[in-house]
Amino acid sequence: MPSLTRSLVCAVAVALPATSASAVPAKLPVLIDTDIGADVDDAFALALAVASPEIELVGVTTVGRGPGRDPHVRQVRDDRDEDRAWLVCRFLTQVGVKTVPAAPGADPQPKSAVDGQVQYRRHPAAIFNRTAKPVTESAVELMARLANEHDGNLTIVAIGPLTNVARFIQEHSAAAKKVRRVVVMGGSVAVGYDGKPTPEPEWNILSDVPAAKVVFASGLPLTVIPLDATATVKLGKEAREKLFAAHTPLTYQVQNLYELWDKDTPVLFDPVAVAAAFGDQFLTMKDLRLEVDDKGMTLPRDGKPTARVAVGVKAAGFVNWYVDRVRAAGKESLPKPPGHATTLIDPGLFPARIHTFEDYETDIEKRWWMCGKLEEKDVPAPGGRACRAVLTQDFDDRQGDTATTYRAVIFNPVPGPPMGPNTRLRFKYKLTGTDAVRVQLYSLTNGYHRYLSVSGLEQGKWLDGCVDMTRMRRPDGTGGPLAAGERIDDIQFYVDPRAELLVDDVVLYDAAAGGEKRPFPSRVVFTSWFDTGKQGKEWPGDFEIVAHDKPRAGKAAKSVARRDDGKPWVRLDIRGERKLDAKTELTFKYRLAEAAEVRIELYTRKSGKAIAGHTVKLPGGEWGETTVPFAPPPGAILDEIRFLLPSGELRLDDVLLYTPGGLRP
Repeated sequence: MPSLTRSLVCAVAVALPATSASAVPAKLPVLIDTDIGADVDDAFALALAVASPEIELVGVTTVGRGPGRDPHVRQVRDDRDEDRAWLVCRFLTQVGVKTVPAAPGADPQPKSAVDGQVQYRRHPAAIFNRTAKPVTESAVELMARLANEHDGNLTIVAIGPLTNVARFIQEHSAAAKKVRRVVVMGGSVAVGYDGKPTPEPEWNILSDVPAAKVVFASGLPLTVIPLDATATVKLGKEAREKLFAAHTPLTYQVQNLYELWDKDTPVLFDPVAVAAAFGDQFLTMKDLRLEVDDKGMTLPRDGKPTARVAVGVKAAGFVNWYVDRVRAAGKESLPKPPGHATTLIDPGLFPARIHTFEDYETDIEKRWWMCGKLEEKDVPAPGGRACRAVLTQDFDDRQGDTATTYRAVIFNPVPGPPMGPNTRLRFKYKLTGTDAVRVQLYSLTNGYHRYLSVSGLEQGKWLDGCVDMTRMRRPDGTGGPLAAGERIDDIQFYVDPRAELLVDDVVLYDAAAGGEKRPFPSRVVFTSWFDTGKQGKEWPGDFEIVAHDKPRAGKAAKSVARRDDGKPWVRLDIRGERKLDAKTELTFKYRLAEAAEVRIELYTRKSGKAIAGHTVKLPGGEWGETTVPFAPPPGAILDEIRFLLPSGELRLDDVLLYTPGGLRP
């Protein structure tokens, strides 16, 4: 990615006049302490710091701990929550300033979950060490080091709870005295938020009241940007559209986080605090003595002033200045048209195997939605949810163009399934602003991506699409077709960043076998095949995963003894609740040593009852395949499929629960 050069920023930036406190260095060393990932104004503040020539951003520290660490994402140290720091590292890397150190606050930290913006942190760029990574120092240690290195000149801009800053003051008092100024976005001094007539406890202060007391009583030079002075600085639709229309590396990152925030109008509380570090052109300032009480109120008191406090802001002027400054800090970067063109195909008849699917109707696989956000308004009938594309870099860091940004829907089927000889991908889509989609898969077996593209697609309405995935190739034309048995990961749909894409009902499958007469399923409810993944983790339930006897390849589920009566059964836990249609079918491959009557139940643990059941007599000996029909009551919910037999051993493979073709709109 092209670096965000300081010379470019200096050439286009509109400078604010210096503060009146004392002479400001040519480039003011600034450390930002942020709870980025909660409200989105932290991201807008970080963008302003990167875009401002008055500032030398020398460090970023993060404050706050989520509800629990994700074991699937890497950390540098286990005594801290690093999601926010990794988010910062990716942001800084993408805009060309990856040398700025980022450090998470060590435990204990105030509880503050990262919202939908955590998807930005879970991008492969951060997960697989393609970005800068958090430093081993804690937030407080980094503050102390930078305060000593920039003796007398470092400004700390605190735009989150004051936990780290207070600890720095208490544990490194000598270094703290070398800080030029602490700018605090926090408190409510004159009135409350959004027109409330009286002040109120503000989030950053209330999240750690003891820490706020330490900072406000520290005697360090303080500039306070309270909630009531900044509540009118709203980045409305027109201003957002102007900012995001720049399509620069910097505006892409802010837009990406804004979309994942998934709300409408951000208030630029934190950018005002960053600007106040080097100028107050748009602010009305007053010297006040402020104290924090036990309820988290920031109260003016009589006596010698302890802080310069913003009591007013020229909101419209600030917003216009902000937009012009940030959008000018970089060059437009748009993707080139994709290659490997192909056309949509007919999906064919009933698949030989369904490898994986995603219909977005439940949150069962939500943590594997690698890119995109839930859409519940513009959805294809009769479903209730779909996925809307958001901005991202190409997941292909080897031959993809990671210097630009796309809009994409990406999900990760876990465990990564092995392919058949004729892989197809069926999906529903809605396009606006483009007629082209790039479809891409990652090969776990080979360690690279392949893609194909389709253009000339109709726009403005939900449509069905299907592509032949054996036509995929790497960007340079190499890679060859998908091979039978090759494991894949990450099903990816990309479009131009200026366009819109909605995706639903994704089905990755192997084309129908010869002689197949059944129509393609109207809906997939659950599929399991056991070749990869572990019992109890990817495949929960009661059974044992065993290898097929030669010449068959792969694995199967073998029955185990029930705890209550010792009789054999297979209990498949479908990892959550799914709703059934009025007519449902179950197809599966099986092997019994001897012929037996097998009772098959669609079961829900909530009621402790089977919502539908069917008994079939199956022959013993060789592997066979059968289909069992069910007629569950309207709106029935299940979370288990049970296979019960009086004796013997049952082996299962390619279990598929579905709504038969032609029964749904």
